[in-house]
Amino acid sequence: MEDQQPRHKLRKHINKLVFGSHEQVNSDIPAGISHFRKIFHVWNNSHYHDFGIERIVRLFLVSSKIFFPGIYIDLLTLNLSAHGRKMSGELYVVFKTITPFILLVFNLWDVYWLFVINIYLLVETFIYIFHKIFLPEHNTDRLANRAVILLFLNFAEVIASFGLIYAAGSYFNQPVNGWIDALYFSLITGVTIGFGDIYPVNDQGKIMVMIQVMSTLSFMFLFFNFFAPRVKVHQETDSEN
Repeated sequence: MEDQQPRHKLRKHINKLVFGSHEQVNSDIPAGISHFRKIFHVWNNSHYHDFGIERIVRLFLVSSKIFFPGIYIDLLTLNLSAHGRKMSGELYVVFKTITPFILLVFNLWDVYWLFVINIYLLVETFIYIFHKIFLPEHNTDRLANRAVILLFLNFAEVIASFGLIYAAGSYFNQPVNGWIDALYFSLITGVTIGFGDIYPVNDQGKIMVMIQVMSTLSFMFLFFNFFAPRVKVHQETDSEN
């Protein structure tokens, strides 16, 4: 009997990981709670009725954010007003946006530790985007315009960060001569235009381009499926008032 108890507990935890809890789900996510509390809510299916791969993706996204500074800024500002918390988050997004531009303009892509920090912040942004898709926050309708602005800043950060990656390597049919070339190729790749004047000639460059195009598709999916309809509803409500 004693040997069966650990197996029973392990089976119970695995079932909860994959299938979750099937109790009544409350879709209203409370404002001003710590991210660690959000992990608890996702684990217990407090606000999401999910199972299988969708549940595992949600648990991965909500848990992986503990390795990045964004949630700790939220934690430090938890006792501030709602506007104070939002302003601190906005300042962090602006910081992340301007950082790769500064590194590009001053030709700092060869400074290894700065390059690594840029990649680290870029990964956090990717997780944030998919977090917005799979774990939408409360009051999305009322904050839709703000969310679109932040999404644009995130996209600008991705463009500049990939430009930094392209400038640091030798991936193309011609050398990247300065930050203008790097931003140019990153932008035309990010908006999926591609004029053909610059193109990757090795496997590493092709992989980087594919990752950037996939990131653009995630931005488009998030905008057209989540934010755009809410902005329209928000604007229609304002016009009626």
